[in-house]
Amino acid sequence: MKNFFKSLDGAFAPNTLRAYKSDWEHYAAWCENNQYEPLQSTEDSFALYVLAMGKTLTTATIRRRIASLRTLFKLVKAPNPTDEPEVILTLKKLHRKLGRAQKQATPLTHDIYEKLIGVCGDDIVGMRNKLLLQLGHETMRRRSELCSFTFDDVHLVPNSHPALLLKRSKTDQFDE
Repeated sequence: MKNFFKSLDGAFAPNTLRAYKSDWEHYAAWCENNQYEPLQSTEDSFALYVLAMGKTLTTATIRRRIASLRTLFKLVKAPNPTDEPEVILTLKKLHRKLGRAQKQATPLTHDIYEKLIGVCGDDIVGMRNKLLLQLGHETMRRRSELCSFTFDDVHLVPNSHPALLLKRSKTDQFDE
């Protein structure tokens, strides 16, 4: 599978490839420990894998891993047990047992924003931090989007107000 993952370079975002590889390694290790062949999975063996993940992982992580493995099974043209009834029912049982709620990141409320601005110094680093905080707060951009910002991204719109161009985001990786 090592060469297979190399063949995917450029087809998927680096973080997606990292997740695919990690999810495959986790699944392959479970298969080895339980004497299953990873590329010859049955719905029963895969359902056991889903149950095993339910002991330590959230259902969001389990769903993500199943989605990764579904893609990998299709790409290598192996039997795909992820959509079989036994697997779907096992996942539904885990949802009922563990719940589906996810932890949300703490929002940058106005109070937190004011406290953060208040601890920024007046030196060059403090001014940079204030600018990043203000940009993040006012534009609601992700950290990675803030890091890619340049002053060339500032444009004037027809009403002469400044607008910030977002070249690339997590939800639009191809500038479309």
